[in-house]
Amino acid sequence: MKINRRRIGLKIERLAFEELRIKKFLVWKPPKVKFQSQDILGFFDLIALNKKELKLVQVQKGRNRPYKTNKILKLPKPKNISFEIWVYDVKNKKFRVI
Repeated sequence: MKINRRRIGLKIERLAFEELRIKKFLVWKPPKVKFQSQDILGFFDLIALNKKELKLVQVQKGRNRPYKTNKILKLPKPKNISFEIWVYDVKNKKFRVI
């Protein structure tokens, strides 16, 4: 049975989307565009906003990917904006936030 990586990725993004909504964030995911990257600024999958902060979230499955993580961690950090990497652990069915 062939595993569809795209479908698994979308499912995990939906889980992160719902978890942020439960935490009272207004969440936005860019619409699907043919033949272009869907990532926000080339790195992030979701934007989450509440009264105090703005989060740019990269969602990943299972393990941390250093080639993406290092680029994100080197970005300048403005006040009240956080860059987060959410790694989904399949066994525990929870996100680990970096």
